Amino acid sequence: MANKGFSRGQTQVLFRHLPEAVFEHDDYGLCKVTQVALGDAEVNCDALFDAMADALAMWPSEFSAKYPDTRDVSRRSYYAVGSPREVRFTPYPQVFKCRSCGRAGRFTDLLKRGASASGKCVCGGYMNQMRYVQAHNCGRLEELFVPTQRCPNGHGPEDLAFYDPGRVKQARWYCVKCGADVQALRFTPCKCAYNNSLPPGPRAEKYLRVVPTGDPSLYIPHTVAFINFPEDAQGKLGKAPDALQLMLARTWGMLPDSVSETLRERASLGKPEDTDMTAKIVEELRKLDPSNSLVRDYDSKKSQPKGHAEIDRVNKLLSDCKVVPGGVPRRWLVEHTTLLDETDISTIPDVAAMLRRAGDEAGARDIEESQKKAAELLGISNIQVINDFPLALCAYGYTRTARDPARTLITPFPVDDRGRIPVYAIASETEALWFQLDPLRVYAWLLENGLSSGSMPAGTEEAWARLYAEVPGLREAPHETFYSQQEAAAVRTLLHTMSHLFLRRIEWSGFAPSSVGEYLIPGSLSFILYANRHAETKIGGLTTLFEQRLNTWLWDAVQSGYECVYDPICADDGGSCAGCTHREHNCVSFNRELSRATVYGGPTPQASAFEGMSLPHGYWKNAWQAAPIE
Repeated sequence: MANKGFSRGQTQVLFRHLPEAVFEHDDYGLCKVTQVALGDAEVNCDALFDAMADALAMWPSEFSAKYPDTRDVSRRSYYAVGSPREVRFTPYPQVFKCRSCGRAGRFTDLLKRGASASGKCVCGGYMNQMRYVQAHNCGRLEELFVPTQRCPNGHGPEDLAFYDPGRVKQARWYCVKCGADVQALRFTPCKCAYNNSLPPGPRAEKYLRVVPTGDPSLYIPHTVAFINFPEDAQGKLGKAPDALQLMLARTWGMLPDSVSETLRERASLGKPEDTDMTAKIVEELRKLDPSNSLVRDYDSKKSQPKGHAEIDRVNKLLSDCKVVPGGVPRRWLVEHTTLLDETDISTIPDVAAMLRRAGDEAGARDIEESQKKAAELLGISNIQVINDFPLALCAYGYTRTARDPARTLITPFPVDDRGRIPVYAIASETEALWFQLDPLRVYAWLLENGLSSGSMPAGTEEAWARLYAEVPGLREAPHETFYSQQEAAAVRTLLHTMSHLFLRRIEWSGFAPSSVGEYLIPGSLSFILYANRHAETKIGGLTTLFEQRLNTWLWDAVQSGYECVYDPICADDGGSCAGCTHREHNCVSFNRELSRATVYGGPTPQASAFEGMSLPHGYWKNAWQAAPIE
């Protein structure tokens, strides 16, 4: 049959109708997507490829070998980036079964035996597609194997029928004439990289699994979110002189002004027009009035340009930690500073002032109380809402039968007619809640649990510098030893766990947990919870939660996160399972690096960088006991 076309919303295509997905069409029955046309996408390609590289780093190198290295700029031409525009598909699978007599076979074979092209069997009954296919961890997909041998009583393949009780293990092929069993479902062996990685011996994973077409594990698209700023502006920002020091100063709370404005003012002082024109005017003014404020300001800027003190302070802090600052700032640093500088942010003091202007003194006091308790008891130094969070989402591949990078190969989408791998991306603005932890509290927590050595930093700035210098896994790109660095893994686990615990009680916003995504920025000790909506309209649920129910939500999450329906087994085994911290959808790390032990104390998970440890001090310590009882 010829390929058919239809249209769907971009978000729906991104999650359900990408190439090699099997879906049910209202008119054509079961179909497989063959191609999705690319349209223009307004996304920052540098950020996209960097985010893709971070995501692919979670797979062992042999499991992601089909992807050209996206960190290598020269190899990015192997990819085609765009928004999903039109879906092309074909009927699949083409193995049919008669609803009346039960005869089954490939559609082409049934036609040869007398079935009609309109879908009628030789007995006159209507034929339906069989709702089973074969799939493997490597991404291979096959139609159900149809036996060709005769039954024990000599009847031929034209009398082959399929018994389907609804369970794969009990389904079988039989003879419609004599009722004799012909064959159980065949499990086809697969020779692929995943199988080659398995130890010798019988393993179920070495065979294609028979999977119902409606099973969610048949096709699992993999997406990664990234903060989508204009590519040219972000590129210039990252390459400017002293950009790294200024971004660190901004992230660490030392620079009150935006990085872009600071860089712009510093650059203007060295321009020829400044020397030729402004300097001449100032010198003439100096002759008339040496104490003029314009003269003093000009002399001050020339001797100490804007941001100079902050740059010196950052260099001194890093020098004391034996780190020489240099290089291009990493994506997380650019993202954090640009969010601060370029987005519409509402802080708790902003909301408290707004509530007082509206006459809601009780509401203003309540949100101020939430800020105080969050800082004192939860170690969260800052909570704010981003009203125009610039989110982009890209789909870069798919897996079958499993989602976990340790148990399956990631497969890129089929190449286009120019031999390039398509990457599907959509961009939008949404609302988000931004949390940042206190670096002093984080460093103290590492010391208390024996995860770090040395003395306590003297202040917040020193804590930031020492975390930057001593825990490189928080600021570096993922690499081979990335997940084994104990201190970095502990901090990432702390951030990730807190994110999931707050998401468990996100219903206070009106959103379901599956409708809210998370974005982790470990280098700045922060995480972002955003409304996972890719539409022009904003519901405002997270903003309302922030303005009206922040105090209630925080303490509800603190209390409920302490317990799990599978305790005490879960707590004794690391405090991470489907009953407490795991998410069914939208987890950026496939439910890795999670443990309630980081916030409440206790044994850590066995399969973690700090396996076998017991944390005597949770980051929240006794904060859950201080939560108000409703």
